[in-house]
Amino acid sequence: MKRFEHKQTGILSSSDLKTPYGKFLYWTFFTILAIVAVVAVVPAIWTILTSFKDTQEIYAAFSFFPQDMSWGKMAERVTESWNALQLGDSFINTIVLSIGSLVFRIVVCGFGGYVLSKLKPTGSKLLFTLVVWTMMMPSQIRMVPNYISYLHFPFASDNGFGVNLLDTYWPMWLGAGADTFSVLLFKNSFDALSSSYVEAAKIDGCSNYGVFFRIMLPLAMPVIIYESIGVLSAAWSDFFTPLLVLDKNAVVPLKIYRLQSDTSVQMNTYFMALVFASIPPFIIFAVFQKRILGGINIGGVKG
Repeated sequence: MKRFEHKQTGILSSSDLKTPYGKFLYWTFFTILAIVAVVAVVPAIWTILTSFKDTQEIYAAFSFFPQDMSWGKMAERVTESWNALQLGDSFINTIVLSIGSLVFRIVVCGFGGYVLSKLKPTGSKLLFTLVVWTMMMPSQIRMVPNYISYLHFPFASDNGFGVNLLDTYWPMWLGAGADTFSVLLFKNSFDALSSSYVEAAKIDGCSNYGVFFRIMLPLAMPVIIYESIGVLSAAWSDFFTPLLVLDKNAVVPLKIYRLQSDTSVQMNTYFMALVFASIPPFIIFAVFQKRILGGINIGGVKG
């Protein structure tokens, strides 16, 4: 308990931790969190270890660790699995899809929040009401209309007019840019910024686009960091939308799904595919976790 001697905030203060009741609550919460952590981490560790086992070892008696854990054996399993799975094209396609979704989310939703927060054109209150109202609409209701609009974009009709967006990244990119919550998030972030920044920039001859890209977006960096980790993780793991509009092997989730019915892929190789698919989200979270938690706290404070 020495590390909590100067603790002042939270449910339990430093003085509470010195009492028997405070110690009891502390160790109760600690035990619960430890159990939850084990339940969450053990399946992931088991998947990683199983990917390094031989196929016969997987179907034999249960063992948590592989029999041969030498670096040579592990490197051989990684190389064999990568060559057998041929995930290179799917990884590249998913990276392009994820980066494009992030660009559309930041630019389109950022522009929407900037217009509603600083420009406030005529009818902006009605537009804001409509934007908030779309949050109440279940995604299942938009599924069929969106698919029809992808067939003949932007007219969504059967008269032959429009552009067919199927088997392209545009449906996912446009969907990433049409996110109501992100618009509100950018709007709240811009509301916390003084309008004197915009006025001073316009006096210096800066256009609205210049104000947005040179001033507003850099000041909204906590929101951008938050959107980055959310959009990249969601785009990398998105399964349903690519299943509707893309080729079956285009992105990693679809490729992994098809491997389930591929009899030529052994079980240990399939587990290795799950490990490969989990590496990019893990890297994203490991890099951004401290910055995103700090960004939420910064973005939620005005002044």
